Amino acid sequence: MIKENDMKRKHPKELTVHPRSKTQTIYCDMDGVIANFFEELAKWYEVRHWKDIPQKKNDTFSKIAGTDFFYHIPKFSTSDELIAFLDDMTEGSWVILSSPLRGDRINSAYHKHRWLEKQGYKPADEIFTSVKETYAVTVDGFPNILIDDRPENISRWRAKGGIGIRYQADEDDLSQLLDKIKKALIYGEKE
Repeated sequence: MIKENDMKRKHPKELTVHPRSKTQTIYCDMDGVIANFFEELAKWYEVRHWKDIPQKKNDTFSKIAGTDFFYHIPKFSTSDELIAFLDDMTEGSWVILSSPLRGDRINSAYHKHRWLEKQGYKPADEIFTSVKETYAVTVDGFPNILIDDRPENISRWRAKGGIGIRYQADEDDLSQLLDKIKKALIYGEKE
């Protein structure tokens, strides 16, 4: 295993990753992590901030159901750097793990897929489910890594034995996220 000072001396590509990471997968959420969902939501509802959307019981997302909303979401300025890092660290074997819109699963997943193609992002797989914790560990029982903006997703992931890293692109520092991912891959650190 690599010691802390070795990590500082070597370029990330030269790091020897802990052997178990060869079976690990990094799962990356879309909305809030690489896709600026809330900016587009505010625009869709013609309000200044998404929190200004008139609240009706369980009706916030009804206007976007059945549309191509997810195809038009802008990416964050940090998205390309994050995806390039994931490609580099995993040799392209990272996976998108994103929740589809409730009641509009097939349509929203389709447009999220189109969005990934439009951005040129090529994950090894795309999984659209609201039960993300199903993928928290490998079949051998090693913890997988999830990058997600929702604390409840991170909590459920960790409860199932995975390594959850909370990251919201418009609030958190990308360099800190990249360091956390490296530590999780090298040491199995769970934050």
